[in-house]
Amino acid sequence: MNHACSRPCPFVQRHRYDLIRLRDHLAEGHRCADAWIAIAHLVREPWQRLDCLERACAIDPNDQNLRIARLEHYVVLHPDDAQAAEELREAKARRALERYKPRVFRHQDASQPIGAILRALRAVSDTDLEVVLEEQDHLRRLGRPLLLGDLLVRRGKVAPETLARALTLQSRLRAVNGAVPRTLGEYLIAQGHVTPDQLECALIEQIRLRASGAHEPLGEILLRHGAIDAAVLQRAFQQHMHDAMTAFE
Repeated sequence: MNHACSRPCPFVQRHRYDLIRLRDHLAEGHRCADAWIAIAHLVREPWQRLDCLERACAIDPNDQNLRIARLEHYVVLHPDDAQAAEELREAKARRALERYKPRVFRHQDASQPIGAILRALRAVSDTDLEVVLEEQDHLRRLGRPLLLGDLLVRRGKVAPETLARALTLQSRLRAVNGAVPRTLGEYLIAQGHVTPDQLECALIEQIRLRASGAHEPLGEILLRHGAIDAAVLQRAFQQHMHDAMTAFE
């Protein structure tokens, strides 16, 4: 017998604290990542835990959490290995980004997160993204939610112009995917009242204002720029609010 056990492995779930049974399970020829993970929690020496996690990773190389656990143990034992430390930071950043999901309403797609777009534009490093995502999560738990893009700007990781470009690109991608407009800017573009360039210019100003502690609605900025008139803004705003109210129906 030499096949990989399904995960979670029923045998390991029953005997996860029985080192002898776990070893026998492996000795019988089972390629069981869960068994090696369970043994890693039972052995005492750090090098033994690392060896177990490496064996588990060899069986299931696509398990991101398992890979991160192995790297964490490896870095502890090899603190001078800069390449491994960087690999660990990148893996954590990818995991944090995958966990960051935009809120999805009825008739809306789960559009690509702004962090993913900034990464695709090579505007932010995996390390910086990981740090800022962790800070955003901490602020959310404290009851002080802040948009990821705004936090990146405040920490000097992304320029307002870059964030505005990414937000405009996000709107374009949603439109290509046939998503219902989600923001006022998307409504105005969908109805042909503003161009993507006009929206981007307004977003740059809005982002700069927020970074300085001031706040001005996007519609007001577009009005000041002469991109739209009050009647157009009112109609778009009413449609936006109507769709937002019916999104949960």
